[in-house]
Amino acid sequence: MLYRIRIDLRAALGTPFHSGTLFGHLCWAYLDLRGEDALATWLAEMENQRRPPFLLSDAFPASFLARPLTRPKLPGPDLPLEQAAREKRKRKARLVRRDDFLRLRTGADADAWGEAAVDARPPELASVRHAHNVIDRIRGTTPETAGIWFIDDEWCKEDGTRFDVYVECDLGSALLHELFDYVGDSGYGRDSTYGRGFFVVEGIEEERELGAFQGNRLLSLSHGCLTANMKAPRYRRETHFGKLGIRMNARTGRPWKKPILLMQPGATFEPADGGPFGNLLSGVHPDLPEIRFNAWHLAIPYREIEP
Repeated sequence: MLYRIRIDLRAALGTPFHSGTLFGHLCWAYLDLRGEDALATWLAEMENQRRPPFLLSDAFPASFLARPLTRPKLPGPDLPLEQAAREKRKRKARLVRRDDFLRLRTGADADAWGEAAVDARPPELASVRHAHNVIDRIRGTTPETAGIWFIDDEWCKEDGTRFDVYVECDLGSALLHELFDYVGDSGYGRDSTYGRGFFVVEGIEEERELGAFQGNRLLSLSHGCLTANMKAPRYRRETHFGKLGIRMNARTGRPWKKPILLMQPGATFEPADGGPFGNLLSGVHPDLPEIRFNAWHLAIPYREIEP
């Protein structure tokens, strides 16, 4: 069953709403609500394909989706400079309105998707950059040169900022609501103990439109890995540097997970079979073999025509 979950951000956001990170928070919620044995059984059954995988999207601004990465058209030799700049901005835009996706998925080329693409930033969000400095743990001082690094927070206004998350699973809407409520009440991502990452669930509804189509390609809404059943892929790469949460970090002296190379949302491909696409990755931490990373793709169909 495919669901759309509308969440309302009520605090600053220190960590982007990426599918793999959000899945980790939901696993902690599952553990606290159902117990460690229940969580281990749930993960093992999905890993052994005894039950459907838990497919999870990134969180997108409400009523927006990832823009499909289409085959680009080569610019003509006499393209004016201003038009070339506009075309470049279109190629960089990463989102498309949900209504535009439903309209164009029946057959559109790169030009049509480019016209519909937007670089939508919720107007309720304001980015704040904080400067940090490296501290020498032996001397207790900062270095004389270099060492400066920056981190961004996304701050929302009092009326909140709404996002959509899509989930395909067999857990049912009641348990999904319970899990997302738990994450929203506990805080998502970095510095939740200082009040960041809190949200409320406005509602969960069955998604009946996005999957109800037969296309020649699939659009990923997730950060996922590439597998053999994803033919003719187009994607942008991103290296994910994960870190253990506070509770799991108490079991080992190394909080950092191994780097994982992922495809960003907006990746498109031809399905070689019925899926799933991507994988539930193991071995992502050098000391804790039980750690998993959800690199499955929640992918929706569309039709692409040749340029």
